[in-house]
Amino acid sequence: MSGTGKSVVTSLVGAMYGVEKKRIDPIFEYLTYLNWLGMLDSEPAAALQSIYADYFTYHNAIGREVNLRLKDDSGFLNSPRKLRYLTRLLKRDGDHVVTEIESRNPGTLIASNYIAVDSRVLQLALGTRLKFIEVVRHPIHLVEYWARYLNDLNRSREFSLAFDSRSGKVPWMIRDWIDTFLESSEIDRVLLLISRTQALTLAGLSNIPDCLVVPFESLVVSPWDELNRISSYLQRDVERTVYRILRNNRLPRNNIGAGRATNSRSWIAEPTESDDVTYRYIFERVRGEASPSVFAEFLVAIRTYNERWPSRLTSSHTNLAD
Repeated sequence: MSGTGKSVVTSLVGAMYGVEKKRIDPIFEYLTYLNWLGMLDSEPAAALQSIYADYFTYHNAIGREVNLRLKDDSGFLNSPRKLRYLTRLLKRDGDHVVTEIESRNPGTLIASNYIAVDSRVLQLALGTRLKFIEVVRHPIHLVEYWARYLNDLNRSREFSLAFDSRSGKVPWMIRDWIDTFLESSEIDRVLLLISRTQALTLAGLSNIPDCLVVPFESLVVSPWDELNRISSYLQRDVERTVYRILRNNRLPRNNIGAGRATNSRSWIAEPTESDDVTYRYIFERVRGEASPSVFAEFLVAIRTYNERWPSRLTSSHTNLAD
C-alpha cells in the first residue's frame, strides 16, 4: 500500500549482496491491476511481466538503467554502490552479459504498490524467481499520506491508474464501491480507502505461498531484527553499506513516524512528539470529522492490524476510548 515505508525497506534490501539498485516502475502494477479488473487476461499479463523483468535485468547490467537525478529516492546518490553503476556505462553489451547475469544471479529490486491485492499473474510470470516482501503500516499513520494522494490524483502529472468519474479521477481499487466513494466526504474517502485496501491486501497475501511481511513499526524500532529476517528470506548477506543507509533513514527511531521524507506526500511526525501524542492527535481528528459508520469500519481495520502486527502503537490505541 502507498505510504507504508517501502522506500526504507527497499533501501535496506539494496544493501544485500547481489541485489541491484532499486527501480520504481509502474509496469508491473498496471498489468496486475488490469488483470484484477478483468481488462487483461492472465497469460498475456504474465508474459509481459516476465519479459520486463528480464529487460530490466539486462539493461541494468550494462548501465542503461542508471537514474542520474540526484534527489530521486531511486537516484544515483541513494544507491549504495555508485561507482559500480557508473562503470557499467562503459561496458560492452552482447550475449556475454547474459552469461554473466546467469553466473552472478543478481536480484532485480522492484518497488511497487498494491501488487499483493492479486499477485497471481506475477507468480505465473516469475515462478520460483519471485521473492515477495510486503511492507505494512498502521492505518493511523496512513491517514495523512492518503489524504495527500487523493488531493493529487487529478494532477496532470499523476500517473496512477484510475477511473474517470463525474467528479474526476478515482482510484482503481474502488471498482466495487464507486458510488459510495463519490457520495462520501473527503475524510470518509480516505478512511474507506485505507480500510478496504487493507482488507484486499490481507486477502491477497493469503494467496502468496512465499512472502515476507515487514511491519514498518518493527522495522524502525528494531531495524537489525528485521534486517536479519530479510537476509534470511532472501538468502543474501548484508553489506557494510547498510550502516550508511540506516543513518540516512534515521534508524533506529524513538518516534516511529519521525523519519525522512522521500516524496511530497510523505508524512513525518514531529520528532519531539511521543508516539502516544501523535497517535491521539490523528485518532481524535478523524473521529471528530468522519461519519460514525465509516469511523467504525476504520476501527475494524485498526484492530485487525493490531492483532496481526502488534507494536507500541497497539498500546497507544488501547489508551484511547473507542
